[in-house]
Amino acid sequence: MRILLFLSALLLLPLTGNTAVTCGLSNNPVLDFGTPDPFVGGNITTTATLNWSCTKDSPGQPSFQLCFFVSPDSNGNIDPRLLESSGGATLPFNVYSDATHTTVMQPTVDGFSVPVSIPNSGPDTVSGTINLYGMLQPLLTDVQTGLYQTVMANSQVHIVSGGSGAACSSTKGAADNLYTLTAQVNIPNQCQVTATDLDFGTQATPLLQTDSQSSITVRCTNTTLFSVGLNGGLSGNRELTSGTNSVGYELYQDTGRTTVWNNTTGRQSGTGMGTTAAIQLMVFGRIFADPTAAEGVYTDTVTVDVTF
Repeated sequence: MRILLFLSALLLLPLTGNTAVTCGLSNNPVLDFGTPDPFVGGNITTTATLNWSCTKDSPGQPSFQLCFFVSPDSNGNIDPRLLESSGGATLPFNVYSDATHTTVMQPTVDGFSVPVSIPNSGPDTVSGTINLYGMLQPLLTDVQTGLYQTVMANSQVHIVSGGSGAACSSTKGAADNLYTLTAQVNIPNQCQVTATDLDFGTQATPLLQTDSQSSITVRCTNTTLFSVGLNGGLSGNRELTSGTNSVGYELYQDTGRTTVWNNTTGRQSGTGMGTTAAIQLMVFGRIFADPTAAEGVYTDTVTVDVTF
């Protein structure tokens, strides 16, 4: 866990008419992309809010601009900025000044401008917020799970006198305020599973031992450890039923049908290779001979349990 200490910077700035103002920031914004589902495509977006306030320190009606900039990421990248995991994997994202994600926030040019005016009458302090818009590019199919972060330290805020027409085109001199913007996303371990029916076909009576097979397909995020278990069916005893009649069967992990596949000690394990990489596990079934089996259609439902 990273602990960030945010220090607000204050500035006493003479403005038009010898009126001075003090401006400050009251929070440390975080662009938190949350815990997105790696199996869902598309851009991932979020918003962070930065709170500001300005106070005039003498009579007058100051009018000025607050110009906001965003520093490069922890490794100096701007377009794109990169979130990084503890293992060094990266995810591209960026910070924008608009909800349509078209204007990338820069460290020293093309600042986001907020016009501020403190009237003669009324409170001596005005405050407001700006939104910073984050967009994370679609996750790759082999994305590694874990926490990805970056810190855009020493992001600058400049006070520019001159009213609403003042320019935020570039930074000039030392910053009037500094803030730290953190961005993060947590990619969770995730799996999806599908299975085909195990069909023993049409058999004559008296019923002889009969084998069949089906498959289970597992897709898991890259490097995710998983195990697959099969329960005992609706009765818990692995019985195919037709009304009040039943026929016993078993499920195995191997073609020789020696290793029972169950939901406790007899599970199968594997490692995910990405959201589109299918891992196929074969299920080998056997119906036991039963000379007393009555005619009918026999079925059971087995639950596939995937833990990761």
